[in-house]
Amino acid sequence: MDDEGREVLSYLEGHVAWEPRQPAAVSSDESLVTVARLVREFHDLTAGTPLAGDQEVVCHNDLSPKNTVYRLCGGGLRPAAFIDWDLAAPGARIHDVAHVCWQYLDLGPSVTDVEEAARRMRLIVDSYELSDRRCLVSTILWWQDRCWRGIESQADAGDAAMARLRDAGAARQVRTACQWVSDHRDALERSVR
Repeated sequence: MDDEGREVLSYLEGHVAWEPRQPAAVSSDESLVTVARLVREFHDLTAGTPLAGDQEVVCHNDLSPKNTVYRLCGGGLRPAAFIDWDLAAPGARIHDVAHVCWQYLDLGPSVTDVEEAARRMRLIVDSYELSDRRCLVSTILWWQDRCWRGIESQADAGDAAMARLRDAGAARQVRTACQWVSDHRDALERSVR
């Protein structure tokens, strides 16, 4: 905060994964471990604070490679910080962990090896040290269902940005991803037990 009580933001140099093609380090196991640990650190810092209210923690609610700054570390790109905090709100730890699994693993029809995706999902929850994993896959499905329905309903209500997303196929893509997770639910749930 500055002398006048205004929030001051600064620029963090690094790589943000906006483009469809990314360096391999962005999706490496090492990056997944680092993402999970960063989320855990953030959650632990907000647990029990007034910002979390009556919830476990403050959740980012939109964690994805596109909202992550990667910096060179140990010879490769590694997650260093999260950006785009406009959806942050009090919530449950599992909400952000489920979102990480969905977005960083791109859970959906583009996954060609379900067992590998399941292994990497386990890597995320183990690195985060998530204690209660029983609802993880159902929380991923909740996010996906909420996302595509939200795009549709807001577009129908006249939100121009949501209409553009729907017209670009975003709602259909998320609905298809939701069906994929539902179809592979047993394998994904087995991986995190």
